[in-house]
Amino acid sequence: MNTSKKKKTATPYSVPWSKPDIGKDEKQAVERVLKSGWLSQGKVTEDFEKELAKYSGAKYAVAVNSGSSALLCALLAHHTMHGDRVLVPDYTHVATASVPILLGCKLSPVDICLRTLNVSVPKIEKSVRIFRPRFVISVDVAGMPNDRESLCELANRYEFTLIQDGAEALGAKYKGLKIGSTNNTVILSFHAAKPITTVQGGAVLTNDERIAERCRLIRNFGQASDQSWLQKIVGTNLKTTDLQSAIGIVQLRKLEMYIRRRNRIAERYRDALSEWFSFQKVPEYVTRHPYMMFISLASSQRIRNMLKEYLLRRRIDTRTPFPPLHIQPQLKSISSKRFSNSIYAFRHSLALPIYNTMENHEVEHVISSVSAFFQQVLSRHHHLGK
Repeated sequence: MNTSKKKKTATPYSVPWSKPDIGKDEKQAVERVLKSGWLSQGKVTEDFEKELAKYSGAKYAVAVNSGSSALLCALLAHHTMHGDRVLVPDYTHVATASVPILLGCKLSPVDICLRTLNVSVPKIEKSVRIFRPRFVISVDVAGMPNDRESLCELANRYEFTLIQDGAEALGAKYKGLKIGSTNNTVILSFHAAKPITTVQGGAVLTNDERIAERCRLIRNFGQASDQSWLQKIVGTNLKTTDLQSAIGIVQLRKLEMYIRRRNRIAERYRDALSEWFSFQKVPEYVTRHPYMMFISLASSQRIRNMLKEYLLRRRIDTRTPFPPLHIQPQLKSISSKRFSNSIYAFRHSLALPIYNTMENHEVEHVISSVSAFFQQVLSRHHHLGK
């Protein structure tokens, strides 16, 4: 792959943490929309939704302007009310919590499983017994699916609504089935760091026609699309544009190729760096991990921080994912419980670079730099231990 032109783009990193792949096809798709004269949500968005539903295995896809808007749509479509109790993983992006809080819900975080970094099903059940929530929002961390069958069984037994935050998980497979093929509502994000992007954007996947129709109304001020301007339910403006959807259509057709590439990178990282890190465990029920992120776990927070700084000096960008919800400055009051696993993950995790167009030499530069740190720098700090 020729990267001579790409090296001219302005970036402070020789290896960025993430990078969207926007090429000739995406630009031509945008130009066609510009020439059509219809730029806002319209026929191209409808086409994107149809392709997204077909790809994901869902009956319906409703495109919106962000992943957070998708979660807002999903909760409102399921008749969320002020005061509803909502369980969420403690280890997640703050948007998973901020949307239900904005709706006046009562939030209860749940600790994760340290091996998978996803929410712990036994701890979910324990919290469900205590709080009797109306909603549980599961999060597929780095795109890796939760144990959906176990969560759906809990939802049926305890009569709560399960919403799957699959913001990072498009293309993932659970027991051979893609992310939209189950009966629970799923939300997606198409932020620029995701495997496919519409620059900003999101979607709701559902097999329930009533939920899909409510999402369409909610994103459009509560109005139907018949231009009557009559508000059937209370909604707001969460619409996307045909410009973004045009990019999404092209990106979606490349997703299988993107996921294959990300899996090859992840496999190379695991093979080369297992001496230095532990990694997110992939259970047997996960038949495909899309690797929106590749999360490694160092032996201590201090070593993780030292490595991050070392890689930065080598112009390699990394991320420390997800401050747990219970330590977020605006959310400290939501729980006084201890969350040992989410705290451990936050203190030890480092997301290494992974993106669709990442070249082999870039992967090897990351690997050799990490190895150099542990072989050279860490040997001079052997007194740190673990």
